[in-house]
Amino acid sequence: MAEAHDFVAFPASTRRARVLAVDDDPDNLKVLSTYLSLEGYEVATAGDGLSAIARIEAGDIDLAILDVHMPGADGLEVCRRLRKQPRFERLPIIFLTADRADELKETIGLEAGGDEYLHKPIARRVLALRVRNLLRLANADREQRLMAQVAHAEKLAGIGQVAAGVAHEINNPLSFILSNLSSLRLYFQDVSEVLAAWHRSPAEGLAKEAELKLESTLADVGPLIDETAQGGERVRRIVQELKTFSRTDDESLEPVDLADVVRSTLLLTERELSSRAKVVKALEPAPIHAAQRQKLHQVVLNLVVNAMQAVEARPLTGAGRHSIALSTRTEGPNAVLAVSDTGAGIPEALQRQIFEPFFTTKPVGVGTGLGLAVCSMVVHRLGGTIAVASTVGEGSTFTLSIPREAEAS
Repeated sequence: MAEAHDFVAFPASTRRARVLAVDDDPDNLKVLSTYLSLEGYEVATAGDGLSAIARIEAGDIDLAILDVHMPGADGLEVCRRLRKQPRFERLPIIFLTADRADELKETIGLEAGGDEYLHKPIARRVLALRVRNLLRLANADREQRLMAQVAHAEKLAGIGQVAAGVAHEINNPLSFILSNLSSLRLYFQDVSEVLAAWHRSPAEGLAKEAELKLESTLADVGPLIDETAQGGERVRRIVQELKTFSRTDDESLEPVDLADVVRSTLLLTERELSSRAKVVKALEPAPIHAAQRQKLHQVVLNLVVNAMQAVEARPLTGAGRHSIALSTRTEGPNAVLAVSDTGAGIPEALQRQIFEPFFTTKPVGVGTGLGLAVCSMVVHRLGGTIAVASTVGEGSTFTLSIPREAEAS
């Protein structure tokens, strides 16, 4: 199987990293520029703090080296101003100073937002390593954030695949809620007429009760109210699940049962799945001590959408129907989820590649090639495994196994 991914490695840019060197001493600036150029970086320069801010705000700067002491805005002030702008919160910044080593000054520099605090004269090799390491961390951070954004887009695309079913799931209870309310309005009118008749005289009230069959009306009111409340609760649950799926910033850990996650996902997807295949469920409790519920929601959504697309890719002849099966259980120390389909299947030669980012066997325009990569990433971060067993023309089974005492890393 594919190895675990702490972050997905996106195709590297061909542009060389651009470093801004800032120093009011032309000789120092020349030395810095030479060192950086020899290391293969594109170098931009500035002789004062205000020019440095303008150059960075113009864009395309990947790392800045700031002299601490400069006329106008010194390096500390430049750093503080940049850190106040959200787009420069993660810009790698190195302070360079001719001052003697001083713990207090270094602390002030790092508190201002600097990532490194170095002293002149600095060896070329040391400078090169500091720059390289900070750029590597910045690239990893950038890739993780990009991965999160693309994964969120993948999740919304998955919801889009089943949007028609979600609309129907909401429309169906809304229809009988509105129908019940219409009936209750008529019943209210009947009760009002009976009360008005009773106010005129007991005899007229009894006659009106008999005429409007009030006893039967009152017997029907309770079930109508209960049914309306149940429909409203179902709509509320569907909307709540949609909100859960659409969140991007929920990183909280909580006890999670894979069976509950599957049920919640099917609340949004089962109708659309059922229009394409028979949905078979065998959901036994499969608790996990601590995990990110919405991440597991996304895993299940990706797997069921994947199964739905697989059965669409293999039309059946005759009266037969495809099936999509979801099961949860525990096996020893692990919680297990399996999603099976009777779809097109995956050639054995491709089964090792399907968890790689952007790899897809689907036609152009169907999916992003990140669905299974996201599943792999989430499961591996929980210390688990994900595997596929597939035969071309018969179908596939994806099985994920997560330690029940897992805690998301």
